[in-house]
Amino acid sequence: MPVVGSTLRKLARRYPEGSVVEVRTGLAAGLKWKRHHRYVNGYWIGHFELAIQNALKRELKAGDTFYDAGANAGFFTLVAARLVGPAGRCVAFDPAPVNCQSIQEQVELNGFAPYCTAVQKAVGGAVGRATFSFGWAGSPMGHLGGAEKGEHSLEVDVTTLDEAARAYGRPTFVKLDVEGAEGDVLAGAKGLLDSGAARPAWLIELHGPQCEADVKRRLADSGYRFFDLSGQGVSNGSTLPHHFIARPAQTVR
Repeated sequence: MPVVGSTLRKLARRYPEGSVVEVRTGLAAGLKWKRHHRYVNGYWIGHFELAIQNALKRELKAGDTFYDAGANAGFFTLVAARLVGPAGRCVAFDPAPVNCQSIQEQVELNGFAPYCTAVQKAVGGAVGRATFSFGWAGSPMGHLGGAEKGEHSLEVDVTTLDEAARAYGRPTFVKLDVEGAEGDVLAGAKGLLDSGAARPAWLIELHGPQCEADVKRRLADSGYRFFDLSGQGVSNGSTLPHHFIARPAQTVR
C-alpha cells in the first residue's frame, strides 16, 4: 500500500525524535509512547500486529505473569501490562541496549514500572555470553550468531527461561520471537515445559521449516496442543501457522 506508507512517513516526520505521543488505536490506545524513528510507526499508531494484540487480550488475565522474549521496543510489553494489571508482572527480554532503554522509557511513562522489568539479555539454550548481530539499532531482525553481510554485532549476556523463572517468577504466558532460535530457547525451558507445576502457554513466531520442526517436536513431546491466533485448534500433523499459540493439554479451552 504505497500511498498509505507514504502518508504515514509524512505524518511520522511531524514528530521529533524522543517526542511523547498518545497511542491512537488498538489495545494500547491512550497509553503514552516515546517516539523513536528507528522503530516502526505501527507501534505509536497502535495498529501493529492486531491479530497478536487480540490473542493477548484473549489469553491474558489480571494477575498473570507475562514474559516478552525478543521484546524489541516493548510495544507488546505495554499491551500485556495493561491486561495483567498491577497484580501481575511483565518481564521483557532484549539484548540490544537501545531496545532495553526504549522498553524502560515506555514502562516508566505509563506508570508500569512497579510490575514491569526490562532485562538486557538474550534468551537462549544456555546461560553465558554470545554474539548478537543486527542490521541497525532498533532492528527487529537481530539474532544470535556471527554478523552477516552489512550487519553489526556485539557481545551480550544470555539467559534461559528456566533461569529467568528462578529470578523473576514462573511465567503464565510467554511471547517468543527470537528470529529462528525458538527451538534453542525451548531447550533452555525444560523445567517450564516438563514441570508438574503450572506450565505456561506460549505465543510463538516461527522462522522457517527447521524452526517449525524443532519447536513442534519440543512442545508436542511436552504434551502441548496448538492453536492459531483466533483460538482455533491446529492438529499436530498440520503445518503450524507463522504465529501460533501452544497450551498444555490440561488447560485447553
